[in-house]
Amino acid sequence: MEKGCRQWKGTGEYNRACGVIFQKERKKRKLSLETMASGLLSRTALRKMETGESGWQKLVGDTLFQRMGIWPDYFEMLASSEEMERWRLREDICLLIFDHPLETEAKMREYGEKYGTQEPLEEQFLRKAELLRLLKDRAENAGGEHSCDEEKLLRMAEETVSCTLSGDWKGNLTAMPAAPSELEAVLLDGWVRMTCGRHEEAWKRQSDVWEYPERHKWEDRMTVRIRPQAALLGIELALQEKDSRKAFRLGREALELLRRNSCHCYLLPLLEGLERIPGGELWLAEQEYQRQAAGFRNAFQRIYDQFGYPGHRIWQGITVGNTRDVGITLKMLRKYAGKPRSQAVSDEEGIIVTGRQLEKIEKGEHKPSYENYQRLVRQYGKSGSWMEPMLETDSLEVLKLRQEIATLIGFCEWDRAERETERLRGKVNMDYPKVRQELLFFEALKVRRAGELEKGLELLLEALQVTAPDMKNSDKKWWVFQREEIMIASNIAGTLRKLGKMEEAKAWYEIIVFSLEQQSNGTDVKHTGYDMLMEGIDNYLGNLGRFEEAVEANKEAVRNYLKQPQIDTLARALYRIAWDTYEMASEQDVSTEMFRNIWKNAFSMSKVVADFMYDNYLMEFLEKRKEKYLI
Repeated sequence: MEKGCRQWKGTGEYNRACGVIFQKERKKRKLSLETMASGLLSRTALRKMETGESGWQKLVGDTLFQRMGIWPDYFEMLASSEEMERWRLREDICLLIFDHPLETEAKMREYGEKYGTQEPLEEQFLRKAELLRLLKDRAENAGGEHSCDEEKLLRMAEETVSCTLSGDWKGNLTAMPAAPSELEAVLLDGWVRMTCGRHEEAWKRQSDVWEYPERHKWEDRMTVRIRPQAALLGIELALQEKDSRKAFRLGREALELLRRNSCHCYLLPLLEGLERIPGGELWLAEQEYQRQAAGFRNAFQRIYDQFGYPGHRIWQGITVGNTRDVGITLKMLRKYAGKPRSQAVSDEEGIIVTGRQLEKIEKGEHKPSYENYQRLVRQYGKSGSWMEPMLETDSLEVLKLRQEIATLIGFCEWDRAERETERLRGKVNMDYPKVRQELLFFEALKVRRAGELEKGLELLLEALQVTAPDMKNSDKKWWVFQREEIMIASNIAGTLRKLGKMEEAKAWYEIIVFSLEQQSNGTDVKHTGYDMLMEGIDNYLGNLGRFEEAVEANKEAVRNYLKQPQIDTLARALYRIAWDTYEMASEQDVSTEMFRNIWKNAFSMSKVVADFMYDNYLMEFLEKRKEKYLI
């Protein structure tokens, strides 16, 4: 908690932390409850979320933070099984929409039939998908008999925006709060207008969205969720008007934004757009940049093709890498504690739910009330919150600082990470468990890096035990590992491996993998911290000489990384494939020729991705090893 802020007085207060943060940010921007709630939910419902009287809904809650320019991965979320299932079905539509039209239509029908009652954001998503389908059909049929008429397209486009944005969004979009997913609807309206030959109106939509993040002082990590899409429309409009320089400027700015943020949302379409710009009309430096972009396009196309991932897809307005299923969470905590359902249905206040009700909750058939969930998890030493910050704080500044430190550590910028950690110490209250855990973790990494493995292990175990109860008499694999706990536990396993305690390391890895698999069953998306776990597993398998298993584990890791907008760990996983394949060839009494293309390809892709992300540490590391893998 930031020093000087009010103190929380127990779990009830703690559970309102996110509401407090939301309210502070809303008031700082001078936004009323009515303005923020507009098009999404009622003013009363938002007030209850803000005061902690009701739980946060995943889709609406994330969008509310995004409307203020805040990407909500500073928090860990809980969602019902139905919310997660809806996300999964929308994700299927996102992945299929450009290359599999029949399957897309089937999924959209399934969504409408399965979930008759839809939130405005869901309706907007489905309308956007239908518009994209019609635009694609119109382009392929060139106005043929199956092509949708212009008036219908224009009407559909306006109705899509108006699902959540009311008022004069055509003339004064900047005046209203809007999330990236809502701004995408405005861009689609621009695409329709361009298709219908109304270029001036299309440029108005493009410029309104392009300028929106800067006018609202969004950070890069939010801006990257909409600028590439705006650039795509701008490039197409500029090319139709034969303004190559403008098309190039838009494309380069959007691409650099993706690179700075290690993000691949709409990357392939953007690279293809840059490639379509006539190079003869560009300056020499711009032509060189265009050639570099073409290299990125070739590399990412190979990566997508090799790992079976669609380079052309759309992205939802939310991700679930920081979200857990309520029912699965309750089931895991109960099994961790070794309790039958009959002993998990009551607390000191009396019966919470019946055994039958708890069974249905754990299966995802029922959703517990916010109050009942709080009471159920309190038995296991967990705070009962639908949404909680990574640290006990009501300061967004502190949460941003913590995120920056984690990023610096990921890029091995240790000196800067140490300086920022000292800043963090001055802004937090060490009495809070998650704050104490975070600083113990950073200290353990520092000590371990200095070679003091035993001391590092002690600090890591101490850090984990701050939030995880005594594991001696419990089935550890059922613990609901949250993102920080995943990273700490993975480092414990890695340290044991370095100390030569391979059986203990194996046990820890198996525990973490099992926990993550349970939590990702409904979404097929791994939680934050999975990347650190997979790097540790690779090292463990390498120490045992099990290189073939390591290669397969890393291939699966790459497939999982591509499902997320951020790909900051992709280059390292590709390098591990190269390393493991090279070592496997060295170990086996066969010609290395059959392996050579595999490691050369993986190493080359790793180099390009590291260059794409401006990962200087990894680029320097790979440069020293290129002769080994590329000759």
